[in-house]
Amino acid sequence: MRPPFPRSTVHARRLLLVLASLGAAISAHAQRYILKDGTALAAADVTLGSGALVQQVKIASGGSFERRYPLADIARLDFPEPEALDEAEKFVAAGKGPEALALVEPLARQFAPFAKIPGSPWPRAALLRMQALLLGSDAAAITSAARELMQSGLGPDFTGVAKLALAQLDARAGRESLANVMLEEIFREATPEVQARGWLLRGDLAAARSAHVEALEAYLRVPAFFGTIDELMPAALLGAARAYKGYGDTGRAERSALELIDTYPDTLQAAQAKKEFGL
Repeated sequence: MRPPFPRSTVHARRLLLVLASLGAAISAHAQRYILKDGTALAAADVTLGSGALVQQVKIASGGSFERRYPLADIARLDFPEPEALDEAEKFVAAGKGPEALALVEPLARQFAPFAKIPGSPWPRAALLRMQALLLGSDAAAITSAARELMQSGLGPDFTGVAKLALAQLDARAGRESLANVMLEEIFREATPEVQARGWLLRGDLAAARSAHVEALEAYLRVPAFFGTIDELMPAALLGAARAYKGYGDTGRAERSALELIDTYPDTLQAAQAKKEFGL
């Protein structure tokens, strides 16, 4: 039986319901800014001004005045972790970039002024935004998000992700030599997860040249040296399956594809493997 609305409409309505329920869940919890002197400010009682939180204080004789709390005086954010981030992570894993962006973009904007403050959801939101953007083709948005990560001052995790995004843009534009220069920096300096993602990109670059053995070696580095990073296994398994197929080892190609489908059935890579290998 067909749904009463087109699939896109049904999906959009479901997404709106998710957004509404997540917003209600977050607002039901206390959201506070904890200052360095121990003062706790309820988020509902202040607004964000230029470099400060602003509180309207009423006076007994009537009227009010503004009390300003510099952002530098905030020790931490006492906010519940937004459930939207978990939902966005699922969308990213399924290859649904626009749906993930709809959830994380508002959070990234809201918490950007508090990026480096402990308890801020911005770091996770910014990383998910980058992953969602890379599922699309908006090079300007990817470049802007990469620059924001590099300027965040949050350390090598974020700098490495930004460099990897720029390398991916170079790869898409056919600038393999530039992409490889960036990858060499990543392999020397980045954290293990970013290095692992770099090897996936190195495999993609080799696969684009039909250098199947080189591609296979790059993809297999991920389970061999970064096997605890489970979220990267689907891409590594799909890349390996394609590489095996590329140089004629159909048996290993099918086994790799089946392992991907059986172990990570709800991922974009599993869906691609089913289509490409007829499984």
